[in-house]
Amino acid sequence: MRLLWQAGIAALVLLGLFWAITSAINPGIGDPGFNWHSTAGGLTIESVDPGTQAAREGLHAGQTIQVEPTFAELVYLSSLRAGDKITFGREDGTRFTLTAQPADVPLALNLIVVMTRVSFLLVAALVAWRRPEDPAARALATFLACFGAAINLGTGLWGGPAGVRLASLLVDSTLFIVGIGAVTLFACRFPTSDPSGWRRALERSVLPLTAFGITLSLASGFLAYVFRIDYHTKRLFVSAHTLYYTLMLVAALAALVQAYRSAGAASRIRMLWVLGTFAVGFSGLIAQLVGTVLAGSTPSGLAFAPITVIAIPIGLSYVILRHRVLDIGFVINRAAVYTAVSLIIVGAFIVFEWLLTHVVEAGGTASTALQLGAALALGLSARFIHTHVDRYIDDLFFRDRHLAEAAIRRFAHEALLITDADDLAAKTVDVAQEKARLSAVAYYIRQDGRYVPIHSTFQYAPDVSENDYAVLDMRTWHQRIELLDRRSQVPGEIAFPMIVRGNLAGFLACGAKTTHEALAPDESDALALLARDAGISFDSLRVHALERELERLIRVTKGEL
Repeated sequence: MRLLWQAGIAALVLLGLFWAITSAINPGIGDPGFNWHSTAGGLTIESVDPGTQAAREGLHAGQTIQVEPTFAELVYLSSLRAGDKITFGREDGTRFTLTAQPADVPLALNLIVVMTRVSFLLVAALVAWRRPEDPAARALATFLACFGAAINLGTGLWGGPAGVRLASLLVDSTLFIVGIGAVTLFACRFPTSDPSGWRRALERSVLPLTAFGITLSLASGFLAYVFRIDYHTKRLFVSAHTLYYTLMLVAALAALVQAYRSAGAASRIRMLWVLGTFAVGFSGLIAQLVGTVLAGSTPSGLAFAPITVIAIPIGLSYVILRHRVLDIGFVINRAAVYTAVSLIIVGAFIVFEWLLTHVVEAGGTASTALQLGAALALGLSARFIHTHVDRYIDDLFFRDRHLAEAAIRRFAHEALLITDADDLAAKTVDVAQEKARLSAVAYYIRQDGRYVPIHSTFQYAPDVSENDYAVLDMRTWHQRIELLDRRSQVPGEIAFPMIVRGNLAGFLACGAKTTHEALAPDESDALALLARDAGISFDSLRVHALERELERLIRVTKGEL
């Protein structure tokens, strides 16, 4: 099932990228030459563009016209593309046909829409690739993929005949509904996949609510275009459809607010970022939906309000990388930085060469010298640029993690100087749990053929036999052990061995991270160092205690005590 879901997300991402690229090359939006809004009498004209066919037909603001009530005409009007011919009727009974001209879509708006779609799709692919086993991540990837595929400039996903366009409009609406249902699931499941209270009830209601939304969308689409219902019934369905969108989005935001309020101190920052990202991203869409419900049609002033959704992929990318919401912070690595910077350097050289070609006479000595100088300067500076960009990226996204890792390593060295065994165990557990953000930690030491937790924050940490499967692995291979797939009594998810003089003196059992992430490689290495040095320190304290006891016995034997 997981592979099938990943295949579906991959297909949706690839199709969405194809649609985004084709719409970037040719938006294909048609312009009838006038602005209008629906009324009970037909289409009421708000303004007419001068010099257009509509102006030559004598249309003017305030006039009411009717669209030819055929299936094709109604569908074309809802997904108008350049070259479409639509027949209208005047109040006096005369008819006229307008040919839609290519709409003058601002380049900036088209780029913003394309960038938004691509951003949604790329983040969806990343989350689906790295965290398919996480229920919250699956819901988030589904939302991003559906929205990324469905976002457009209002003409549906495809052109073509009326039947294909109607299918496009219905698929587009269905993707939005599935996406809204998925983001509501994410809001219920994040940061824990086991919500409580009304969030659990909302989670259980998402699937039937989504099915209801899809049914409502399909019904309103067929009734409007195929059966051609009257204006008042159509407005009723549109209002119900819009109200559904609004309530689902508000419910998702309310679930995130509740998750933030119930989150622990360690999760508050990332929860605030997630909540703020979705609140800003959905603000414009909610404003447009509310305006549509109140006015009966989309107010012209709110036509571009949904553009705020671009904040969602941008904000999620930052919070995933900076606060490691879904444990994919490592996706920005040295190779990625080198690739991006190299592309920038090559692009800069191409631009510089183009400028030289147009500014300096082609083939001239000065042009050749400047080109060679630019190539040499960029080549020599590449390593310097790579190093500084890599350092900046590392500081921006991983600073907190590096500080925590450094604190663990620092205490590992300090542990060798602690003079009390109980204090050593308590401090080791405290540092490991706080700095690595672990839910629980147990400090196990070998005593009388068993491994005993001398300090633990687990609710239940039993004594463990030296023949336990996980213990046998650590005794044999002297390596950290993943506990989830082993029949072992050792609590937690991973255990770090304390190897002293070739023997397993104990181990550090670590629970899951409070952030529901996997341990990063550098965190795991730091905890392994901490376990090793804590084991050496505990063994040294034992040896010193035995030496003191032996010295005391010798003195007793000699009669000195």
